[in-house]
Amino acid sequence: MKKKILFVNGHLNVGGVEKSLIDVLKNFNYNLYEVDLVLFEELGDYASEVPKEVNIIFYDLTKTYGPIKQCLLNNLKTRNWFAIFLKLVFLLESIFGVKSLSFAKPLFRLYKHYDCAIAYRVGICTDFVGYIINSKKKITWWHHGSYDYPEKLTKRWQNVYKRFDKIIAVSDSTKSMLSSHIHDIHHKINTIPNIINVEEIKQKAREAAIYNINLHKVITLLSVGRLSPEKGMINCVYACKMLVDNGYNVKWYLIGDGVQRLEIENAIKENNLENNIILMGAITNPYPYIKHTQIYVHPSLVESLSITVLEALALNTPVTVAKSMGPMEFIRHKENGLLVEPTSEGLFKGIISLLNDDRLYDQLKKNQSQVLENYSQEGIMKKIYEIIEVS
Repeated sequence: MKKKILFVNGHLNVGGVEKSLIDVLKNFNYNLYEVDLVLFEELGDYASEVPKEVNIIFYDLTKTYGPIKQCLLNNLKTRNWFAIFLKLVFLLESIFGVKSLSFAKPLFRLYKHYDCAIAYRVGICTDFVGYIINSKKKITWWHHGSYDYPEKLTKRWQNVYKRFDKIIAVSDSTKSMLSSHIHDIHHKINTIPNIINVEEIKQKAREAAIYNINLHKVITLLSVGRLSPEKGMINCVYACKMLVDNGYNVKWYLIGDGVQRLEIENAIKENNLENNIILMGAITNPYPYIKHTQIYVHPSLVESLSITVLEALALNTPVTVAKSMGPMEFIRHKENGLLVEPTSEGLFKGIISLLNDDRLYDQLKKNQSQVLENYSQEGIMKKIYEIIEVS
């Protein structure tokens, strides 16, 4: 008999966590496991990539967002009793604590008893698995590359994690960070990195890019990431300004979207870089761009692992990477990439050093398969199965 597995995530829009989840689902053994996937916000950009064997269950929690009075009035108009009662449970939770979430069990009607339930994001996904799902084993993933949460939230997670058998960190540095901030969970934490499927990445990189970035006598740069403060994408604007001021003809492509888009757009205009920086929005297949750019620049201030840097290595694209704990585990400075200070000046200096040193550039274009062996789908799925199976 197949074992019943549940994954829980907010959505499947373009993002590192969602890409990681899709890679796991694509490599699951459906001869041995029956898999459900619960989503809370929307299906999203990657929905078409979910294997047909996965049963997607959607609950729209977006109708519970916002101030309680307005939320209740809006849902009364549409007779959305699910959202009304769930909002009331969230109110109880804010007063009496996270255990109150168990009152929401009847709303979700998930009476199936799972062999293993996996919250793939911290937050509502973890709470849902912890207090609403019936499962022999409970696992949660931690993908964040920093820990700057208040003491109240830390204590809340301590209580929630008591209901879990394992916590998966995507890097050893993330594991150490969690252990130092949340007490009594060290024995539960395992490190399992994200999958980097080199062959699939190379195949997708052969698809035609929307824009031709192989422009004559133009330096092409690319950065992929959410347009939000922690990702440092705005530093690309100021680094680009330095390059232009020093006489370099640059086209810098930014793939991604987020709350900082307007700020980045304004910075581009203020620095007269409309012809140098191209905001491309979210793209489900960034690999043709990564493959054909001269330098992949990763400006993120915090990373638990950094999937896109590993994907650039898979395509033999030289990388300039802002120092943070995730990529510092696998980037060896001037051997397989450049590690620079997480500032606009740091990015500028790294790019310049690659443009002015052909030997260094050629060194970083070498095959990096040895590094990527640690992230193969076979190795990562073996670790996941072991966590699921071991009692």
